[in-house]
Amino acid sequence: MSETLDEANEARQRIDELVSRARGLEVRDYALAGVVVLLLIIGVFVSDRFLTLSNMETVLKQASVVGVISMGMTFVIVTAGIDLSVGAMLAAASVAGGTLAEALSGIDGLAFIVGAIAFGILLGAVNATAITFGRVVPFIATLAMFLAARGIALWMSDQQPISVARMDAVRWFGNGDLLGIPVPILVFLLVTIAAWVLLNRTAYGRYVVAVGGNREAARISGIRVNRIVFSVYVLSGLCTGIAAVLLSGRLASASPVAGNLLELDAIAAVVIGGTSLAGGKGTIVGTTLGVLTFALIFNLLNLLNLPVEIQQIVKGAIIVAAVVLQRRDD
Repeated sequence: MSETLDEANEARQRIDELVSRARGLEVRDYALAGVVVLLLIIGVFVSDRFLTLSNMETVLKQASVVGVISMGMTFVIVTAGIDLSVGAMLAAASVAGGTLAEALSGIDGLAFIVGAIAFGILLGAVNATAITFGRVVPFIATLAMFLAARGIALWMSDQQPISVARMDAVRWFGNGDLLGIPVPILVFLLVTIAAWVLLNRTAYGRYVVAVGGNREAARISGIRVNRIVFSVYVLSGLCTGIAAVLLSGRLASASPVAGNLLELDAIAAVVIGGTSLAGGKGTIVGTTLGVLTFALIFNLLNLLNLPVEIQQIVKGAIIVAAVVLQRRDD
């Protein structure tokens, strides 16, 4: 009995160390904030259109979709998992919302929003079930969902986009404003705040970090590991459903090919923000700054009229540099 108590106490001490380490990322956050400021300064000299209100709104609106998905991705990666399916899930959630809206034409806007978010959660739960109960490696489970969700989107839509141009509620989420602030930016801000509170100010966030840092120690200390792992993939699905509403509203259509490679943008933002791919260490502030860093860089490249292939090369270089810096810190 005493040995069991000793093991539990030792496990709790390990978890405390992991949580302290996960929250001790302020220096990197400040450094990345400096990068964002530097990009703003560079942008002023590169183009007189860069630091205008309309361009900054455009940057943030475009970043909102990746940003919302990145919040869910942060929780997944903190548990040492990965979700390769969010881009395809976004397309499937969008089409599911559009299909439900067409069936309930009297309340089409509300039906789209509810349908998209609910379908995102459902697909996230399928990932979670395969990983926690089927014991499938997250990479394989979410890769399978990546293929399946894209197929579902193409099948449900008959390979054609579904117009949401007449759905005022959906269009409002994509292009509307509230008190002069674009709604997508407000949604991104609210999701970010909620994610920060959840990860840093709740027992749940502590458990997420503990599971990612040392799964066996977490189990010994009484944390229900499977429930935590299950929940982060459902959370990722929820964020994907919200992002589907934002993107469909902005584009005025639910496209079965939407969100192509969006998972890579989300993973990249989380990684350069300082969340460890090995798990047990993560920061919502860092993820937010990672999203903004990518958004500003590609906006600058677009203003300079540089080709897409150059943008992809830059993105790859940034990811490699971020991982190298992570390994030096570890």
